Amino acid sequence: MSGLEPDELRPDGIRPDELRRLLFEAVEPIRSSPEAYNRIRGGVIRRRRMRVPAMTFGGLALAGLIGFAYVAIDPRPSSNLVEPARPPLTQSVTDTTAVRASSQPAGHGGSTGSGGVRPSATPGRSEPAVTATDASPGPASTATATRPSTTPSNVNSPTLPPPVSFPAKPGDIDGDGVIDSPSLSGSTIVVALSRLGTVSVTLPAVVSPLTASVVDIDANGYGELIVQTDSSGDTRNFGVIRLAPNGQLQVVSGSPLHAGLNGTHGDGFRCESGTFAAVAGDNTVDRIYSVTSTTWQLTKVGFTKVGSPTSSTVDLASAPSPFTAGCGIA
Repeated sequence: MSGLEPDELRPDGIRPDELRRLLFEAVEPIRSSPEAYNRIRGGVIRRRRMRVPAMTFGGLALAGLIGFAYVAIDPRPSSNLVEPARPPLTQSVTDTTAVRASSQPAGHGGSTGSGGVRPSATPGRSEPAVTATDASPGPASTATATRPSTTPSNVNSPTLPPPVSFPAKPGDIDGDGVIDSPSLSGSTIVVALSRLGTVSVTLPAVVSPLTASVVDIDANGYGELIVQTDSSGDTRNFGVIRLAPNGQLQVVSGSPLHAGLNGTHGDGFRCESGTFAAVAGDNTVDRIYSVTSTTWQLTKVGFTKVGSPTSSTVDLASAPSPFTAGCGIA
């Protein structure tokens, strides 16, 4: 390039001065002018001034959004107070004592009391009162119910083992298939149960020597003890004793069991499948009696009538007398 004059053209058509200028612009570093510096500084200051209000506004907006979300999502406390649930108490199921009084007069002759025999104004005829002093033991269960309860914890728990058959075998009180023999001590019935030990119950009156039988009246797998308590003329009165859920003997009051002829009136009973029939008759002519038969059932609340009474006529000269004690009692 030194051999060329400024006005001379290079072979590529570029003048030397033009080439020098292009090379200078290509390699000369960029220099900022005072004016450019002032513009940059002014922009930085403006951004700093705007940053604080922007951050403040953004923070307030974010706080407002969080507050709205809390109000919308957080459940408000209810004005209804909810009592915390009590922890469940384990409570064994027992049958409670039920007493139901009847408006009818009680049984025939004898004394009142737990034996269920009350004196009658006219010996020989009276409808029994229907009452009960406890629930029927029923088939024993190996399970207990767990539920919240306010019942005192010192109640008796069922201790009866499961029965082996329904109904129980005649003579079997505790339901294990073995005959249990009762005995009498004064007016106390004592029974040595084969799997529950010796138990006893005292009646206001019991005929001695003991006249009794064991039959499962309600067909629940446990036999009831039918025992003669007293008599009125020629009519014998019987009480019913059953095994309570706590394994003790208990007298069912209001027994409708009476047997015998007393003047022109007669009474009797017989056991059937899960029930028993009590009959009462009056002499009409010669040895012909007009007889009314009532079916009874032994339930958790005691003696309960089943259905409506039936009537018939019995001639004792040719037909067996219905005025006897059935259910295994002579």
